[in-house]
Amino acid sequence: MNEIFADLHVHIGRSENGKPVKITGARSLNFANIAKECYERKGIDVVGIIDCASPYVIEDIENFLKLGDAYELKDGGIIYKNKVCIILGSEVETSEINEDGRTGSAHNCCYFPT
Repeated sequence: MNEIFADLHVHIGRSENGKPVKITGARSLNFANIAKECYERKGIDVVGIIDCASPYVIEDIENFLKLGDAYELKDGGIIYKNKVCIILGSEVETSEINEDGRTGSAHNCCYFPT
């Protein structure tokens, strides 16, 4: 069995053009910086980036792939510098009511092949 290090719930703070994506995320957390941190400093082999449905992030991903340090896998995901597997995702929040009538929210991470 292979040991891997993964973080499947990473938010993007800002797009490359400075547009807010997740207000509570650090401004320096854009798609390219997350990939770079996973590769250079964090030792993360698999990262799920959760804000990939944002139009600004989609543009960043397309530009990121054009730089040549990353490529898409046929069955889904992006490989960065032949080491980090990036899984594209989105977080969906739903309101829930339990049998006592109390409400709360559930956060569900959804991952997409492309």
